[in-house]
Amino acid sequence: MLRRTERILENIPVGSLGLISLTGCEELGKKVDDYLVKWRHESGNAFRDDIAFSGYEKDSYLLDARVPRFGSGEAKGV
Repeated sequence: MLRRTERILENIPVGSLGLISLTGCEELGKKVDDYLVKWRHESGNAFRDDIAFSGYEKDSYLLDARVPRFGSGEAKGV
């Protein structure tokens, strides 16, 4: 099995990446965000200037979103 640093990643992103951290999970969300930022900055992507990779490297992937809950416990992201 290849290590993370040995993987050959030449896939084109399908869409933008965003992270919604639910209430009570902000600390975990921040850790995931920090990992993603570090990983994408260190990946050394040779196609950074390609339009398909626009927005690939960001300072944060956390989105400003609210997730209200219904009486049933279900939620919706807005």
